[in-house]
Amino acid sequence: MAKYTRLRYDVTEVPLADLVREVMGEEDLEGLAASDRVATRETDQSTPYHRRFYDNVDVISPVYRTLVHRLLGDEVDAVYIQRIPTFRVHLRNSVAVGSWHRDRDFGHDPSEVNYWVPLTRAYGNNTLWIDEEPVHAEYGEVIVFDGANSWHGNVVNDTETSRVSMDFRTLPRSSYEPNDRKSISYGLPFRLGEYWDTV
Repeated sequence: MAKYTRLRYDVTEVPLADLVREVMGEEDLEGLAASDRVATRETDQSTPYHRRFYDNVDVISPVYRTLVHRLLGDEVDAVYIQRIPTFRVHLRNSVAVGSWHRDRDFGHDPSEVNYWVPLTRAYGNNTLWIDEEPVHAEYGEVIVFDGANSWHGNVVNDTETSRVSMDFRTLPRSSYEPNDRKSISYGLPFRLGEYWDTV
């Protein structure tokens, strides 16, 4: 059985989905058009939806940081957070992440903790899988898991809805070691002020 913790937050106080709908210019995130091809590791971050999200990260960042404060509470001063959250779109007939992986296989520190934040319903084959188990979640829930060391990924979405989510990682400040390895999603070095930040 996959190991994870389920947290909840108030979506009226941290309206992430509303903000993402606004910056993407999309009324219905679950209704995003089906894909005509299955994404790969090289293409899973290159849809027009991703461009709109990352082009507006300065608008999203304050609400993202509010979420981090709500989730971490007093622990926020003991960790570094991923400066720019990773955006995921699991379109129908495609995948959100091009390959099953453990984050450590891509240069991430083994002591990192992953926070997966669905902005739509996540169920059936449109959801995140951890250690070969689908993790169902609703908007307003956050799944916390050991993505550095646990196999995770997804399968082709054969549901009737697209899934939109974001995720981020934390790193204990005591484990931080500056290095020049780069994140696979957007090529940022795993350094403070680049990939990592304080809240």
